[in-house]
Amino acid sequence: MLLSIDSLSSEAPDPRALIRSDLACILSHALDEREAGRGTLPDLLGLLPAQLADLSETWFPGLILPDLDAPDPARLPDQDAIALLLLWRGGHATPESHWFAAIIGRRAMETRHLWEDLGLPSRRALGHLIDRHFPRIHAANTQNMRWKKFFYRQICSDQDFALCLSPTCDDCAERADCFAPD
Repeated sequence: MLLSIDSLSSEAPDPRALIRSDLACILSHALDEREAGRGTLPDLLGLLPAQLADLSETWFPGLILPDLDAPDPARLPDQDAIALLLLWRGGHATPESHWFAAIIGRRAMETRHLWEDLGLPSRRALGHLIDRHFPRIHAANTQNMRWKKFFYRQICSDQDFALCLSPTCDDCAERADCFAPD
């Protein structure tokens, strides 16, 4: 749960509590998908088993996660491109930002909204997560573009490659598909 009675006070929320909450949502969702037979935790989260063990030990001491002996997950080029974009342009170089970059890169390969595929309660919660761990990426999304589309647009602009048919978003017939309110 992202909100508690304590978080409704006028004081700023504890950053560690927010990280723990985000990770709890993501792990819970991945464990549900694992239970449904969709893959191992490393496959579902895009983390090496050793990274997953470090994450668990750091944020959830005593939690015993399955699949820590699984083979390293296969990685797709797009997955790595998104993770690198977040890390290179994001703003922070913490263990958590590396874990979140890998997880977001992997979960962006799924078909639903990114916040849903991460197990977060809303798009706004995803925006807050990105703002905390990748503030420069968050600040660059000035028009509230959907995050997956924004990531790909950034990657394509780096590689002189046009994913979009229109040269600017304002002229595009599919603008409503890319941008959304919170």
